[in-house]
Amino acid sequence: LFRAKAAVIIGDPKQLRHISAIQPRRDRELLYKHGLADGYANWAYSENSVFDLASPMAGRDDIIMLRDHHRSHGDIIEFSNRHFYEGRLRIATKYERLRRPALDEPSVRWLNVSGIVTRPGSGALNEMEAQAVLAEIERLGIQQGYQGTVGVVTPFRAQANRIRDLVNSHPQAAILLQQLNLLVDTVHKFQGDERDVIIFSPVISKNIPDGALGFLKKTGNLFNVAITRARAALIVVGDIGAAKTLGVAYLSAFADYIETHTNNRQLDGGIEINLGPEYPAVAKPELVSDWERLFYRKLWEVGIHPIPQYAEEKFLLDFAVHVDGRKLNIEVDGERYHRSWNGELLRRDQLRNMRMIELGWDVMRFWVYQLRDDMPSCIERVKNWINH
Repeated sequence: LFRAKAAVIIGDPKQLRHISAIQPRRDRELLYKHGLADGYANWAYSENSVFDLASPMAGRDDIIMLRDHHRSHGDIIEFSNRHFYEGRLRIATKYERLRRPALDEPSVRWLNVSGIVTRPGSGALNEMEAQAVLAEIERLGIQQGYQGTVGVVTPFRAQANRIRDLVNSHPQAAILLQQLNLLVDTVHKFQGDERDVIIFSPVISKNIPDGALGFLKKTGNLFNVAITRARAALIVVGDIGAAKTLGVAYLSAFADYIETHTNNRQLDGGIEINLGPEYPAVAKPELVSDWERLFYRKLWEVGIHPIPQYAEEKFLLDFAVHVDGRKLNIEVDGERYHRSWNGELLRRDQLRNMRMIELGWDVMRFWVYQLRDDMPSCIERVKNWINH
């Protein structure tokens, strides 16, 4: 650093901290030995990383967040985006490159398995959960013949060792290990790595030791790393009831997220879903404007029944309409979030329109002032599309 005119420090404080091989006591002894104890104590590597030192030195304008996320399916990264990154990430994943195990399966699933947690010397082990993880690996690799890569990640070394032993003793272990490029390990091993499918084994269940539970409560960053290793699918194998009730905040929130996501998956293909004349409850009510609610009611009054917040790839459509195999995406745009400085539709929305058309959708966008000033003409445009 002394040889640099300027320095850029890159890191993510929401993921794993650095691992120091030097003990804090030895660190302090070295500081005293070299006359650095006064004024330089925060340079002790056992306690602070370079990122820890640099972040308070940088001014607000000197901190740049790399917001575009390119790895994971939107349903996978969305939880981390909300829970760890304050919703600031922009999902830029190219979905055509994702190797999903099955298009009719959700990208985030929770397989509910209880079991009893034991303590094999140190850490924690859930035998029933480990067996269920093996069964899921077998389903993917042997029954389904999945050609993507798979990883199994867990917070506890004992659980990782047990799952690895089960895989290695399987009669078709070679297929599971080689075809799936299978990696089974703790979170630290996966830092910087990724797999098409990640199976997460949280271990938390009945009789979990207080020490193991305390470890989980303090390691939200490890969980963030674990689930964001997945590109196409994330499968949690564990006790969803324990996750929601034993006081691990991020696991409880994630269990709720998966349940909400599962309950709000919409039917596709020209099936009309009758949701009623009032705008229904949706997964992300904070994204719904008053104009969307009004437009929904007005469309309903003329016999048009749109589906709000319809999920398509990484996008959440304001409204979807299905008619005789044709699909219409309706967007309600406010100038604050959708118009650029020169009065044009933002580039990200133009790119989104192009992708929706590639996926077989017609796209119809309305500025809020159009709904405000001439609602009948807006409704007529939708009717004309239906009758076309």
